[in-house]
Amino acid sequence: MITFKQILFFSFTVQTEQRTTMTRFSYKRKQKENFVESPSTEPSQTTNEQNNAATYQIDRSSRKLSIYTIEKLNERYNLNQDFQNSTVAGTWNYIKKYYKPTPAFFKRQLFKRIPFIDWIRHYKIKEWLLSDIVSGLTIGIVHIPQGLGYAILAGLPPVTGLYVSFFPVILYAFLGSSRHISIGTFAVSSLMILAAINSRVGTLIPPNSVASPIDNTTSDYADMDYTEGYISNTLGSTISSIASTMRSSPSPRYLSNDPGEARIMVATALALIAGLIHLAMAILHFGYVTVYLSDSIVQGFTTGCAIHIITSQLPPLLGIKIKTVTGQSKVIKSWIEIFKNIKYSNGATCIISGISIALFAGVRDHINERFKGRMPIPVPIELIIVVLGTGLSAAFDFSKRWKVSVVGSLPLGIPSPVAPPMAAISDVVGDAVAIAIVCFVINISMAKLFATKYKYQISPNQELFAYAVGNIVTSFFRGFPACVALSRCAVVEGTGGKTQIVGLLASIVVLIVILAIGPLFRTLPNACLAAIIVTAMKNMLLQTKQLPILWRINKLEFLAWIITFLGVVLLDVDYGLYVGVAATIFLLIIRTQRPHATSLGYLSSADVYEDKHAYPSATDIPSIKIFRFEENIYYANIDMFKKLFIKRIDFRVDDQIKAMNDEIMNIEREYQLRLVKPSTALMKFKRRFQKANTTNINETLTQESIEIDENKIIEEKNEKIEETRKKYRPNFDHIIIDCSPVNYMDMMGIKTLIQIFKDFKEIGVTVLLCHVRPIVYHQLKRMNYMDVAGRETIHVSINDAVMHALRARASRGSIVYVPGAPVTHIGIENAAYVDDEDENSDAIITSYF
Repeated sequence: MITFKQILFFSFTVQTEQRTTMTRFSYKRKQKENFVESPSTEPSQTTNEQNNAATYQIDRSSRKLSIYTIEKLNERYNLNQDFQNSTVAGTWNYIKKYYKPTPAFFKRQLFKRIPFIDWIRHYKIKEWLLSDIVSGLTIGIVHIPQGLGYAILAGLPPVTGLYVSFFPVILYAFLGSSRHISIGTFAVSSLMILAAINSRVGTLIPPNSVASPIDNTTSDYADMDYTEGYISNTLGSTISSIASTMRSSPSPRYLSNDPGEARIMVATALALIAGLIHLAMAILHFGYVTVYLSDSIVQGFTTGCAIHIITSQLPPLLGIKIKTVTGQSKVIKSWIEIFKNIKYSNGATCIISGISIALFAGVRDHINERFKGRMPIPVPIELIIVVLGTGLSAAFDFSKRWKVSVVGSLPLGIPSPVAPPMAAISDVVGDAVAIAIVCFVINISMAKLFATKYKYQISPNQELFAYAVGNIVTSFFRGFPACVALSRCAVVEGTGGKTQIVGLLASIVVLIVILAIGPLFRTLPNACLAAIIVTAMKNMLLQTKQLPILWRINKLEFLAWIITFLGVVLLDVDYGLYVGVAATIFLLIIRTQRPHATSLGYLSSADVYEDKHAYPSATDIPSIKIFRFEENIYYANIDMFKKLFIKRIDFRVDDQIKAMNDEIMNIEREYQLRLVKPSTALMKFKRRFQKANTTNINETLTQESIEIDENKIIEEKNEKIEETRKKYRPNFDHIIIDCSPVNYMDMMGIKTLIQIFKDFKEIGVTVLLCHVRPIVYHQLKRMNYMDVAGRETIHVSINDAVMHALRARASRGSIVYVPGAPVTHIGIENAAYVDDEDENSDAIITSYF
């Protein structure tokens, strides 16, 4: 095996039989089209091992030269100078292309904005209809308990959850592009709505309704006085007096003197603003904003929300009353209140909760999951719990006999449309933005998951449009923002749902409940709904299993998950989201601040250049340094670029230039003194000529002698300066910067490259660029990099840059050493390299054995 220390020479022969230890090739200029190489005749392995050398033959009539600088490449293949349109021009072209008021445009928009018209024409009745009917009825049944429970979780009347389970669902069936997602109520969005509503108590909502879904009495949701009994006597009396005053004399700052009505009005305002945000995002094609919410952020956020949800449902499960807490650290404060009041737990409520959880978990995990491949539909355990709980509560009068909290009356019918309060719009924008983005991220994640799995296309912008219409319409019917529920999507898939016919049938089931049988659920124990909600959090909590995997794969993603989770749990839901996004952006900045940079070597067998640390067999090309910076070069990481460049090149050019200039300045100062103050011998010589009455001719000769002496001093000084420059010259003469990972350079990055070129040029080293992308090339051109460095310093590939460096050295008569195994491109093409602009020059390469 050829080692690094061995020097391999390239012996070139041009149809001759002479072989000498040192061979000089010279040839006249020809056109590039005449330079071709014959098919390589590789020597046998034995010969290579014996000679440790490779002998190549060049047949210029059979091999075409392919060595390019960027300028030659652009000239030969006609670079499109306008390949990158400006943002304004691109937007205008898009508008002209897609928004022309023509019949074709209106037809395209109709099919695009109402996908139902398109897919219903291709509906496969025999294959899909039965599965869609079964799935639709099942999802409709699941909507009922989830709608009631998640509405209570949001601090709103249970019937509002049925409205959210109807309007967005039926609208999405016509406007949505996904076939499998089930929109409606969801725990995460309900929790964020609860936080938004509670933060408006005292400003938009009367202060005696700081709510939590923690009731222990039969609730009349017309009053919505959730927590009058939860607050201490002093504070409670104060708030009660304020509430009575508010009810007797209307205050213009509250949306309504009825706390329950005010809460609904805030929720409708949130739905309206969230819908308008989705609509604006759809029009502006802003679906890309979700890239800032990675899977790690979403998982950490939803897991933290699961902790909040479980905490909020513990009092209903235990049948206790606790003081409602607001602000940051609600989870910790709530647990403190729970432990303070746990001794007052209601035994009957605890029994109902335990039976409901055991029944739900047992059927879901041991029947539905185990036999899902054998059953046509999963057992609707949520509906069974609701029906059993309602029936038993009505038969044995749980509310009066054992003080079990129940849902209470549910109004029949769909409410008349009422516009959301405009007074609350500006106040809830911040919360609405967070809710809109989180809901969209969850929705689009599920939609993409099913689209990938079942191989169909979705449109993120159409999804935004569907969510927007659903939320805006729901806001006029006392609803709150809708979101996709992960559990319902799993039920749709498990029951064989194929299209949004499932959504249509599910909305019909919910509509029947709203119009006819809603009041039958008035005796439903809240503990049953709390048990359903808590048990449904299992999958969210199981997301913690991803942490060991994240730790092994990407520690920054792991850190983002932990930061988001802790932010949600220790602060609040909305603050946790902001912390998670900020942490992600910060970690992204850290990642760009700590880029990877490598020093490249040559792999002879693979004929590529790669990282010398990753591939120890990669060898250096003598007198050439190859550097690759695997990140964009811009102001934020320019210092790291300089640091890594110095580290990988292993040469501090600033220190060398400073030391060299200091030594040169000392030489200049020394010889300047010698010129200003002539030597003692010279002064004596002058005085002798002055005493002797010399003639003008002799004086002239003396002056000439003095001038000759000064010229010798200057010549000696220049020789010494040149020796100094050679002393500080490094052991390499070319640096190649591989720009293949660089997609962007800003002004500071390009200025840094220019300064690097100037600094190394001062000590006799040429800096070459290669693999420069067209967009980066335009940036370099705009910053006049080529005017400083020259157009011949930017090459297409690393190999072209290496050949340029070897040719430049060979043209100076230098010795070219090439390490490692046979290097086809370096050896042959360097010898055959021809510059079109210099047709009369001969290329000379000297090689040593």
